[in-house]
This record gives sequence, structure tokens and C-alpha cells, in this order.
Amino acid sequence: MPKITNITPGFDIDDLSAGNIEEVSKTKSEFEKNIINKDSSSKNSKTKARYFTSKNSNHKLKKILLILLAVISILFSLWIVLVKTGKIGKKELNPLSDKNLMDNVVKVTADLTGVQYPETEAGSWVNERPFGVMINNHIDARPQSGLVYADLVYEIVAEGGITRFLAFFHTITPEKIGPVRSTREYYLVLVKELSDAMIMHIGYSPQALLAIDTWPVRSLFRGGCESYPGCTWRDNPRNVAYEHTAYVNGVKLRELGLKLGWEGKGDIRMYTFKDNSEKYSTSSSASKISIDFWNKGDYSSVFEYNPQNNTYLKFTGYDSADNPIPHKDQETGEQVEVKNLIIQFATENSIVGDDKGRLDYQLVGSGKALVFIDGKVVDATWSKASRDERTLFYDTNGQEIEFNRGKFWIAIVPDRNVEQVVYN
Repeated sequence: MPKITNITPGFDIDDLSAGNIEEVSKTKSEFEKNIINKDSSSKNSKTKARYFTSKNSNHKLKKILLILLAVISILFSLWIVLVKTGKIGKKELNPLSDKNLMDNVVKVTADLTGVQYPETEAGSWVNERPFGVMINNHIDARPQSGLVYADLVYEIVAEGGITRFLAFFHTITPEKIGPVRSTREYYLVLVKELSDAMIMHIGYSPQALLAIDTWPVRSLFRGGCESYPGCTWRDNPRNVAYEHTAYVNGVKLRELGLKLGWEGKGDIRMYTFKDNSEKYSTSSSASKISIDFWNKGDYSSVFEYNPQNNTYLKFTGYDSADNPIPHKDQETGEQVEVKNLIIQFATENSIVGDDKGRLDYQLVGSGKALVFIDGKVVDATWSKASRDERTLFYDTNGQEIEFNRGKFWIAIVPDRNVEQVVYN
């Protein structure tokens, strides 16, 4: 709304007259009387001549200006009443009526989720690389902290049928994440495909240590997190074993990354995202999915479709009544919820000669997959051309899957256990 400019304070209409009106009248009085008397005596005159003195002229100017001031005052009053009260001049951002306006807004797309943000609202993450954290999923480590903020989570068995999470944080950086555990080489393969993301872990297998030093991998643990002030600490309110008590501060991890010279980010190959809600409407419905990585029990993952948010709520393990237990965050009490659920089947092998029973997963190559989206299930395949390439997912027609914009959960299941993934 244009600003109304008022008359300058102290403005005086009488200042418009030039000179003193009374003096002008005295000098001209005699002359005007003679002219007027002469004109009145004229017999041929049909109309009486009218003469305007400076006094008359000044009076008319005053009158005109007063009228203009009155009009301006009325318009200003109307503006106050209508605009300030919101009856006119305020415009709601309607996706339909303001489509052109919204289309002109410059947006940035989050690399891991595909969520689009107006450039003016996007955070510092726009120029930062994601970082992953190895999060403990032992029954004594639950509930975890920070998992609800992860943009992308991989769940894979570490050993003995116990799964572990590799959670990547990008658009949100929580100050408490954990408990933190060690990493394995196959988790690092997933780190490398995100254009050399950073990773925080506490400990490693021999194979993982070799990979960190030779590939190389941006390990925040090897970079000194344990000696960086405020980066990591122990917290044991549940009185559990020492290995389930380590936590890290995501903000400090980013600070450490900068000190190590790992600023900026690489070029992450993003997934393809859809804006058509009917894309997979003809696929089979699937509102409940249970995943028994090795067998049913404390480390089973269960997801239930939430049509209200078009998301999947996560549950982990079962209670005494055989009901799945909601997977909630320690700090917020929120249940883990994602937009896209992927089950990737891969070959699992034991490492020969490893006395800890550690495993290896073949994540370079191709295999079968299931994609759960919009309450539907899509038969799919996965393909990863090399260690540093992104794992991509395709439908049975060979077309790349188009995901919803939002968080991802990818469960990597031994391909011998395809039948242990049940959905309806």
C-alpha cells in the first residue's frame, strides 16, 4: 500500500498571499472607484463588470485549499479504516490464486530428502555436507536420542542379529545423538556414496579402520572428537553397560569438521522425487510391514502407514502381549516417522577368521527391493555401480522410482530372508 504523505506540519494557507492586502487596497481604491462609477453610468452597458482584487483572489485560494485538505483528510481516514483493519490491501498466499507468485520464489532442495525450501528460509545446511552417526540399537540402548531428526537412516545387522543404525543428519543438527557405537566397512560404503559425507563412530572393525585410512573416509572419531571440548560424553541414567552410554553433540561435530578442513559439500546424486500423489495409486496396498532381519523378536522392525500424514510410523521389537513397541525419541517422546520406506535385499557373509562374528554385506552390484510409499508397495530392484556411486532404485519397468519429498528409512535385509518381510 503506498504511503500517504500529509501536509507538512506548520503549513499556513495565509502564507500563499503576496504582500499586505490592506496596503494594496488603499493604493488602488481611488482608481477602482472612478472606473466602477464610470461603468455604472454607461447607458449602453447591459452587464455590470466585475473586478477581482488581490483580497478576493486570496479568499478564493483559501477556499480551494481548504476543500483539498478536506478531501485528503477523508481519503486518509478511509485508508486507515479499510487497510489497517485488513478489509482491503492484505493478500493471502493461496496456492492457486497466487501460483505465479509462488513459482517465482527461488527454492533450494535438500540433498537427502528432496524437500524444497524458499531460499530465504533455508539454513546453513545448504552449503554443508551431511554427517552420519553410528547409533546403537541394543535393547539396553533404547530409547535413542536424535534419531527422529535424521533425514536418512540405514538399518543393518551388525552381528548376532542385532541391528545398528547409520543415521545421516543434514537439515537439522541435534545437540544430543546416541548412544554411539562402532562402525563396519559396509556402513562406510554408504557414507562414500553421499559424496564423502562425514561419519561419527566410536570404534571400528579391522576392515573399517583400513577403509578409513585408505579410501579415505572423513571419520570424526579419528579426527579427534573424543578430545574436542563438548563433542562426546557418557550418560548412564538407565544403569546399563558402558558400551551403551556414549553420546555426541551434532553442533560440535560440525565445528570439528570445519577445523579438519571439511567445509563445503560435494555433489550428491539426489533421488528422483514426485509431485503427483497418484503416481503409484494402482500398486497393491500395504499398510503394515514387519521386518525380521534374522528372526522375530527384539530387533524386528515394524512400520504402520499413517494416512493422515502419508507417512510410516516405526516400531521396534514386541512387548509381552506381542504388540509392536513404538520407537520413540528419548528427549522429545516423538515416534520415528518417515515418508519413504525401502527394503533392500543384499547378500550377507561372515568374515572368515573374525573372532567377533562380524559380517559383511555386498552393497555394490544389484538385487531385489521393495518400496513402500503412499500406503502402497512397489516391487523394485536396486543397483550400485561402484563404491562411490549412489544406490538407485527402479520399478519392474526399469524406470527410476519417484519418491515422496521427506525422510527415508532403508532396511538392508539378508537376501536369504526375503520371506521374513511380511506386509498387508
